Amino acid sequence: MVGVLRKWATEWLDLPPDVTSDAPRIEMIGAHRLQIENHRGIQQFKDTELKLGVHGGALSIIGEQLKIRAIDSESIYIEGKIDQLKYLT
Repeated sequence: MVGVLRKWATEWLDLPPDVTSDAPRIEMIGAHRLQIENHRGIQQFKDTELKLGVHGGALSIIGEQLKIRAIDSESIYIEGKIDQLKYLT
């Protein structure tokens, strides 16, 4: 039922799908900054890999000297040399 209401609201109000979905929203600025919204917590963290829970699986960020600059219940800001993003199901 919730899915039907989200779909209806998205179409009726002409909203972008990412506004009404639980999917992660990923914004990458160059190869050194990353902002992820709609995460479900940290599953693993090393300075070479960060794994976040997301709707439908996990997101793996691989790089060097990774640092979490800020985190709250919905968003996380990561800095470092980002080499790879993998969506794991």
